[in-house]
Amino acid sequence: MSDNTVKHLVSFLATICCLLAYIAGYFSGLSGWWWTGVTVIIVYGLIYRLID
Repeated sequence: MSDNTVKHLVSFLATICCLLAYIAGYFSGLSGWWWTGVTVIIVYGLIYRLID
């Protein structure tokens, strides 16, 4: 894979992770599930692995 393709792939996957985190946060906020803020740690780990 070329560098350009890898950059686009990482950008796309990071965008998907951020969208999933946003949707999860939105619905958990509506339900009063404050503890789902822990998903931030999971998203951080996912993005860290994507970059590594």
